[in-house]
Amino acid sequence: MKQFLKIASCLLIVIALAVSCSPLLNANTTEFTTGKVQEIVLGKDGYTAKLATTENSIYLVTISRANLLEPTQYRQVSTGETIQVKGDIFKISGVNHMTVRVLK
Repeated sequence: MKQFLKIASCLLIVIALAVSCSPLLNANTTEFTTGKVQEIVLGKDGYTAKLATTENSIYLVTISRANLLEPTQYRQVSTGETIQVKGDIFKISGVNHMTVRVLK
């Protein structure tokens, strides 16, 4: 009986951890964000583009081959171009940032 309680307790802990951590695994998954490129700053292995979205939000999107799920998607965008991006979103000092994983 004691062995059964130990196994049941371990399973309960594992299930509780899996359920409580599942929002963290999906926290950075986003839908495509569409916006117009306003500014481009070149970096060491890519660039950061200031993107004005159709929802009137501003994002600083970092685009590099290393961060893309398919490195063949990498291309240089130009100011005024409308692009679609998908990736990990985070805020720094109230500014929206995205590490781009998919570039259309």
